[in-house]
Amino acid sequence: MQSYGSTIVVVPRRYRSYLEEELGLVETVYNNINDIIIVRKPNRKYYIPIPYLEKIKTMKPENIIIMDYIKPRHIINLYRELHTNIIDRVQLILQIFANHAGSREAQLQIELARIQHELPLIREMIRASKMHELPGFLGSGEYAVDKYYRYAKKRAAKIRRELDKIRKIRAHRRDKRLSRGYPHVALVGYTSAGKTTLFNRITGEAKKTGSEPFTTLSPKISAIKYKEIKIAFIDTVGFIRDLPVEVIEAFYATLEEAIYSDIIINVVDISRGVERAEYEILESLGILSEIGVHGKPVITALNKIDLIPENNINKIIEALKNRIELEYIIPISAEKGININKLMETIYNILNPISKINIYNKHR
Repeated sequence: MQSYGSTIVVVPRRYRSYLEEELGLVETVYNNINDIIIVRKPNRKYYIPIPYLEKIKTMKPENIIIMDYIKPRHIINLYRELHTNIIDRVQLILQIFANHAGSREAQLQIELARIQHELPLIREMIRASKMHELPGFLGSGEYAVDKYYRYAKKRAAKIRRELDKIRKIRAHRRDKRLSRGYPHVALVGYTSAGKTTLFNRITGEAKKTGSEPFTTLSPKISAIKYKEIKIAFIDTVGFIRDLPVEVIEAFYATLEEAIYSDIIINVVDISRGVERAEYEILESLGILSEIGVHGKPVITALNKIDLIPENNINKIIEALKNRIELEYIIPISAEKGININKLMETIYNILNPISKINIYNKHR
């Protein structure tokens, strides 16, 4: 983690129940939070209510993190008043992503998401500049911000072409695996739920894991043989509450691996409690539906059962079953290896007919 100077975090009241999660995202990048402001009703001009705005002026922070999707005019008006970095929730998430972007694909996806998010702000800057509300943007006979807007549009188009090439390469590799009769199992779920730990446990890989969010940005794929079936397991990017549209769109090439999978394993951190687990299950299923995943068998893997009393596990499972209709639900500990055999047997029993069909089609 880098130090970015003094920081004030602004959180809308509707997110107050998730304050720990929101601050966790901030602290992934900014380690010096000086104050937290809960906004009940955003100001139309500045988002931040005037009394808080006056307080912030006296504190002179280097960064203001607003954990909401604020309008371009809010950013411009706040900058004009405070002359400091104004960062909204989408920009923060993209910063976190950038810190974990190891592959070329992940870097391109993040850059595309950032450009898509910035374009409305640039348009507002153009409008404000031409109305002489933002002096200093004049270039050689035209507004420099106009030039940057055209550059950003061209750059976004180029990135989409590059991502399309990467997507075609991945599709070709996926088709080769499918032609060999390999069923696919995608691990999805909230960030930090333990997907990569489970992936490593099943496949024997040693991919990077960590408590910080979004350690996986590009899909990890590894095939293993279980009994007579060779299965390809895919670790995907983690979800968060209110995942920004720009991020979903930019990471579609990664998330689409779930569309072509035979089974979805929805990994849930059950140590956070039943209500949180219910919320994360429904949110994950909603995102899957949004990207076009329908009619797939979904195994709900309740991870981290080693962190809760053993006599509570069955109670938790029953409580979840009463709240949500779940087809398969298996309590596991990816870290300790608990019930991994049970999970694999469930996968095998679902895949066995699918595998036979694939082998038949291959040799037909």
